[in-house]
Amino acid sequence: MKFNRVLITGGLGFIGSHLVKGLLGEAKQIWVIDDCTNNVCHVEDFEVSYRTLLAQLVGMYAADDDLSKRIIFAKSDFTYRTILSRVSSGFFDKVFHLAAKPRVQWSVENPVISTNENFNKSIVLAKACSVGKTRLIFSSTAAVYDSNVTIPTIEDDQIYCNPISPYGMAKYATEKYLRLFQSLYNLDWVALRYFNVYGPKQSGNSPYATAVAAWCSKALANESLRSDGDGTQTRDMIHVDDVVSANMCVASAAIGSSEARIFNVGSGKSYSNNQILEMFASRGYKNVVDAPERIGDIKHTLADIGKLRGLGWEPKIGFSEGLESVMNYWEL
Repeated sequence: MKFNRVLITGGLGFIGSHLVKGLLGEAKQIWVIDDCTNNVCHVEDFEVSYRTLLAQLVGMYAADDDLSKRIIFAKSDFTYRTILSRVSSGFFDKVFHLAAKPRVQWSVENPVISTNENFNKSIVLAKACSVGKTRLIFSSTAAVYDSNVTIPTIEDDQIYCNPISPYGMAKYATEKYLRLFQSLYNLDWVALRYFNVYGPKQSGNSPYATAVAAWCSKALANESLRSDGDGTQTRDMIHVDDVVSANMCVASAAIGSSEARIFNVGSGKSYSNNQILEMFASRGYKNVVDAPERIGDIKHTLADIGKLRGLGWEPKIGFSEGLESVMNYWEL
């Protein structure tokens, strides 16, 4: 085992739950904090020994004497004082911060609430990590980039970062604060900018679902698959298992300057909606209805993943294989 204890915020969400599963082979004990507003599973679904705590009792739990429980779960906001106290004490080897409200349109409609959830709370956690001298692995997003980026996109803030939604701005501002906290408080941090993450357990009804999950949901209900615009828009699709391996890679990697602490997480390949629809059609799902192009929709995304590859990481799941795993999950 590489780690004694790690903390995952949002550990019952889509990416978080996959990360919990991946870390079971790397950590003796995983603490999961989730308010269960966007969970895709329950703690018992991991099929390992666990203990559920009230957030108020987190600070009283004598975990120093008990590593027999593989997962410690608290249904709570991650900024609850007892949880932050544990982080500040240096109790965790690593903190993986995935909790967020990842809905772009919702953030446009609710900019103040979105900023509080996705920015203010994140820097509170970051300050606790700096006190505890614990590496913070922050889940950022490709939404920090604007719609006119060069393809493939490199992690160059000065050229490409001009978020067009409060959600993207909150993530970008958090990255800026992590860099500032490194200078002021010696924070050890890494930010991962996820491109289009797909995989089993992703909800098809979520406002932030990929086309893959949305179309699987429609196919299962025997409804038409909606194609926006001419279908030539392309996306860098990255399987959730590769996102998990990226998190695990940067958790242990030797990382130096602030410029080397932000990484794109993508496959380095892009696929058009028309190509993906052809894959659905090959399984018999050919009922497609055309819809107008969505206003403000970015036409193309493609990540330059050279920096992350430099740490020894490599995406391993090709899109055809990954799509098959998703469709099998949906029993399509």
